[in-house]
Amino acid sequence: MNRPSEYSRETLQPRSTSWRMLADTATVGGWTAAVKVAGAVKVILAARLFGAGDAMDAFLIAFLLPAFFMDMLAGPLDSALIPALIELRQKQGKAAAEALYSNVLAAAGAGFVIAALGAAAVSGIVLPLLAPSFGPDKLALTERLLLVMIAVVPFGSLASTWRAVLNSEHQFAYSAAVPLITPIASIVALLGGGKQYGVMALAIATLAGGTLEAIAAGIGVKRAGYPMVPRWAGVTASLRQVADQYAPLVAVTLVMTGSALVDQGMAARLGSGSVAALNYGTRLLGVLIVIGPTAVGTAVLPHISVGAMLGDAHVLRRTLRTYGLAILAVILPVTAALMYFSEPIIRVLFQQGAFSEAATHLVSMVQRASLLQLPIAVLLALEIRLTSALKANHLLYRVAALSLALTLVLDYGFMRWWGVVGIALAGFAIRFVSCLYLSCKISLART
Repeated sequence: MNRPSEYSRETLQPRSTSWRMLADTATVGGWTAAVKVAGAVKVILAARLFGAGDAMDAFLIAFLLPAFFMDMLAGPLDSALIPALIELRQKQGKAAAEALYSNVLAAAGAGFVIAALGAAAVSGIVLPLLAPSFGPDKLALTERLLLVMIAVVPFGSLASTWRAVLNSEHQFAYSAAVPLITPIASIVALLGGGKQYGVMALAIATLAGGTLEAIAAGIGVKRAGYPMVPRWAGVTASLRQVADQYAPLVAVTLVMTGSALVDQGMAARLGSGSVAALNYGTRLLGVLIVIGPTAVGTAVLPHISVGAMLGDAHVLRRTLRTYGLAILAVILPVTAALMYFSEPIIRVLFQQGAFSEAATHLVSMVQRASLLQLPIAVLLALEIRLTSALKANHLLYRVAALSLALTLVLDYGFMRWWGVVGIALAGFAIRFVSCLYLSCKISLART
């Protein structure tokens, strides 16, 4: 496989590049699925050990802040950093790319250390707001768990930066396998010390897993020929460019999370069980989006960054068209099959005990409506990565504002007509309009 620095207009052929992107997507998707399976095993073991009592309540609330920093702030680093790395490596050589990477590593590491210390300092104020019903003992346990797990945040920023470097070098398998470490560490901890140490074993395993992930990613970067030690070189032009691309990605990520909260708030205005029906009915979509569209975005970004950097818009469009059609040829039949078998899936997974036949029917309808979003989510992932490759992430501010406004309007309107199913249908409409808007803006930007 060609490395990014070896690409030229002659070697960037649409068909061969599309097939490489498909192979890379399969690699990332396979490892991501393995991570999700390991995570499901962890959840099952935790449920059997701790049930739905105070210990798990405390752990889940304590994990909210670390998860926010990891998912909302560290997650978008790769999309902002990869196009800049590839452009510098191609135009100015590997030394220039190393200098940018080391600078970003220093900035991210310092920023997330400060964030973790700040979160720890205000935990005594924030946690009672997040969990006002917790008693003193339960709140004290939550704070202890948070103070253990918040230390994973700086390691997460290092791991995200190192994985971005690995993805820019097309080392997708190694990068995608690294997140498997934390659920495996949690499974080992639950089996070995869950009964003896309680939920604290899970918190320690979370910290240990995050630390090991950072070490593994750092080793991969070292083997790829990059230094592991950050070097602060001040606010350079290339660092400002990465920061300018990073901020809109964070905004979009925050809006997506906020939209989910709006959905739940709207569902709460409906009849009893509507929030639960929405949660159960959209769970499969959440898993598939992580495995599918996220894998698509991860795999294509380095490839299309090369095309964008070379400035051959015609070849880039043909490459994405070929790749997009191949992906849709897989996604559309899978989506149709899952929608057709939605009710049997819900029946097998949930219909036991208090989960009635009527609940199964309602949740399956919500799931069918939510699954309509899957093909659009794939196209939107492609467009967002293309926006990053073109260094046009300022467009994402508008997409974020549009999505939030549509969520408020369409959730309210659709739920009046179709109840909780309407909220899931609104999600499809929001993604479709956002995808269409971004497609038009990208086309105008390239003409």
